[in-house]
Amino acid sequence: MRRRLLAGFLAFALAVIVLLELPLGISLANNARTNALSEIENDSASLALLVGASLQRHDRADARSIMERFSKDDHAIVAVIANSRLELSSGAGVQEELADAATRSILRSAATGKVEGEEGSNDPDDDLLYVAIPVSLQAPGGVTTSSKVASAEADIGVVMLVTEPAAPLHAQINRDRLELAVFGAAMLAVAAAIGTMLAVSLTRPLARIEAALAAFGAGHLGTRVGPTRGPAELRVLRTTVNEMADRITELLSTQRAFVADASHQLRAPMTALRLRLENLAGALEPGHEEDALPVIAEIDRLSRLVDGLLELARSDGKRPGRVALDVDEVVKERADAWGALADERHVALHFNLGASGQHKPLVALACPGHLDQILDNLLANALDATPPGGKVSIAAGAHNGHVDIHVVDSGRGMTASDRARAFDRFWRSEGAPRDGTGLGLAIVAQLVRISGGTAWLDPAPEGGIDAVVRLEAR
Repeated sequence: MRRRLLAGFLAFALAVIVLLELPLGISLANNARTNALSEIENDSASLALLVGASLQRHDRADARSIMERFSKDDHAIVAVIANSRLELSSGAGVQEELADAATRSILRSAATGKVEGEEGSNDPDDDLLYVAIPVSLQAPGGVTTSSKVASAEADIGVVMLVTEPAAPLHAQINRDRLELAVFGAAMLAVAAAIGTMLAVSLTRPLARIEAALAAFGAGHLGTRVGPTRGPAELRVLRTTVNEMADRITELLSTQRAFVADASHQLRAPMTALRLRLENLAGALEPGHEEDALPVIAEIDRLSRLVDGLLELARSDGKRPGRVALDVDEVVKERADAWGALADERHVALHFNLGASGQHKPLVALACPGHLDQILDNLLANALDATPPGGKVSIAAGAHNGHVDIHVVDSGRGMTASDRARAFDRFWRSEGAPRDGTGLGLAIVAQLVRISGGTAWLDPAPEGGIDAVVRLEAR
């Protein structure tokens, strides 16, 4: 967000600088060119008067001397043309300049009196600046003459061509452009500094709020957003976030306290009730002892329900850090732990590691102790669903950066709609064991989610259920 704000601010500043400096640069270049031509025209007009006076006195030597001094001082080329013929010149390169089509056009315009003075070209890349000035030679009677300079074709007249190098003009234009570029770069740097300060002032409070929310979501319920500088809207957002965190913390604390207290308070009377029922069962007449067994089984189921609620309450809102776990070792350990119950129920319990054909140890990321509880719940459900003579298998393998663990039973299976609802709390399918609580898969889903994985149920090839747990591989 900070980069986008800064990029937008710099783009706007750059557009403003370009829109202001581009016309200004063009205007400065035009003004410099106009001033340079005006200076040449003024000097040429004065030179034309002096040369014209010398020619009127028939003093060509004086006129040439004046032209040479002017050429030397201003590094210019000066030529006097009469009747399209070069009469007097000073400076190098006269013939080349007279051969130029633009120069001849200017001379014709100046000689016929249509213009008083005109630069030779409007191209700013010209190497020379041209000025053509008509030279009037008035005889005492008011008749135009040029002696040797002017002939009978006096209607064309006498023209003075003055050419000066354009290098100083180009240097001035380049200096102006460079100054504008430096000024624009400085303004852009200032805009970048201001934009950075504005972006930081806006994004730093948001980053603090984001960090606090991330910590709160990871289970650190005491995290709050500290004092924040910035616009009033961000301060209001900080207050709102802290108030929300306070309410959520209070709700979670109340929920966990209620479940923990209820579980603790219920466990003691249920234990006492079970003991009384067992004592009563022992006092019953012979042959009636089994009448108390269903009641004792319900008490046991209620105890497991209370324990499941307590486990869910402990897991809600907790986000312990994940660690690398040896999946092979955990699977072997839990399979050994449940082997005795499987033998008692005449169910074959098998485990197969490295289902993908790899020989490396399977290592997954999970919260400490979660994978053990997940497998315990899945194996308990699988053994409950598998009839005597059936089998339960555990398989684990790596696949596309994940570790998949399968617990497959050979029971009667579930429909697609039942598999979709199986992870809901307290939900039990038709035909499920009566002593079930409907919390086993809910606990599995909660623990898998906290460990950053996913869990689902697939139909097994032999008609049972394939419970799949997918965790991120290290």
